[in-house]
Amino acid sequence: MTVDELRKILSYCPDTGVFTWKIRPSKSVREGDVAGCREKRIGYCTIGYKGTIYKSHRLAWLYMTGEWPKGLIDHVNGVKDDNRFANLRVVDETGNSQNIRKPNRRNKSGFMGVIFFQNKWRANITHKGKTHWLGDFKTPEEAHEAYLTAKRKLHSACTL
Repeated sequence: MTVDELRKILSYCPDTGVFTWKIRPSKSVREGDVAGCREKRIGYCTIGYKGTIYKSHRLAWLYMTGEWPKGLIDHVNGVKDDNRFANLRVVDETGNSQNIRKPNRRNKSGFMGVIFFQNKWRANITHKGKTHWLGDFKTPEEAHEAYLTAKRKLHSACTL
């Protein structure tokens, strides 16, 4: 899709991040309707047009800048369906992973960067492919605080 085609079929409000249809793309959709939906499994908003599914945050970038992003689009506040233009930025894969705000599903401590090891809570962080030990702590909260301090220092794309 080109920026001209995008601007012909959709309106975008950079303050709300919402797209609306300028055309009637199907019988069930009218001009002025909000375009797309939030994908439950992945959390992103997507818009389908002519058999292709587009992520709304990438369309927002195209709409506002006139170019497809030359990298990944990161949601600064970590909310995947908040497509306000001020909340979007282009990052590489490292920057995108540095802005993660929740532990992955396999994490048993409930805190990013924290594991239970030898009756203590251990904090670790990875930076430039190397894991750094941040210390052992009495509580997972203390370990997590050490992790967040290091994350803010080492991960330049972190917005926590």
